[in-house]
Amino acid sequence: MIGRDAVTAILRAAAGSSRSRIVTIGTFDGVHRGHQLLLETAVERGRSRDRASLAVTFEPLPPQVLRPDRFLGRICTAAEKVSHLTATGVDAVATLPFTPEFSRWTPEEFMATLAEETDVEELWVGEAFALGRDRVGDVARLSEIGAALGFTVTAMPRLEIGGELVSSSAIRMAIGHGEVETAHRLIGRPFRVAGEVIHGAKFGRTIGFPTANVVPPPDLIPLPDGIYATVAAIEGGPESYPSLTYVGTRPTVNTGARLVETHLLDFGGDLYGKEVAVDVLHRLRSDATFPTIESMVAQLRIDEANGRRFFAEMGWAISAGVSD
Repeated sequence: MIGRDAVTAILRAAAGSSRSRIVTIGTFDGVHRGHQLLLETAVERGRSRDRASLAVTFEPLPPQVLRPDRFLGRICTAAEKVSHLTATGVDAVATLPFTPEFSRWTPEEFMATLAEETDVEELWVGEAFALGRDRVGDVARLSEIGAALGFTVTAMPRLEIGGELVSSSAIRMAIGHGEVETAHRLIGRPFRVAGEVIHGAKFGRTIGFPTANVVPPPDLIPLPDGIYATVAAIEGGPESYPSLTYVGTRPTVNTGARLVETHLLDFGGDLYGKEVAVDVLHRLRSDATFPTIESMVAQLRIDEANGRRFFAEMGWAISAGVSD
């Protein structure tokens, strides 16, 4: 088994001297709008009862460990997840290491440890939540355990938006198909790819389209190859810049490596070595192979015009680098 002492120490440190009483548990990949509603409800419940709130989550994500061959990829990185969890107002976040050994803990074992270290009064989860081997710790079982240990369990129904249930699985499917507007709607913010700008082949600058090249996090769900309208935020700066982002292997110039290459519109600064976060708003087209460099550049100019039109419709003042 994973070290019980490690789990105990993490929960104890997160609970702190306040002894967090309102607890919510989840994988929380993406911290989407359904997660946000659950977390914010638990936070408000805690405040109304003068209790602290604690979000318990797991890393790596359970499907990364248990079903790696079927896992499409993450919606956000582990660090981004903690940031988004904190933004909901929870008083503390406990990230427990998820391993095959830990997955074999029984619900009774885990909840007894949780109750002892956090003095939980109320547990808030999504209605489909389950833990323990073979997911035997569903809401009904957790309610029985809670009754024995002295806490209540409240299950929040799944959030539905526009007739679609909000779930991490649905968001992964949308991103994997390039349906980034759908992902945006379900998450409550755009899908983001962030990383340090690296030196590439510098081919873009020779054709009038210099790009900031980022290697996407290896476990992030990949976007389909193509051209996207995006917004880029630069480390250490307050502004966000409308941009065009290419995802793919550049078949026309045959460089092979798969990168996320972002051309910031009307921007001339040096970005090498800086962190750039790219929010993906709209897919302009799929990738293509062109017979000549000239025909590729002609298409890129069409893409730029389409991108500028997209941003104009959104109310972006591109030359200012900020939204109206």
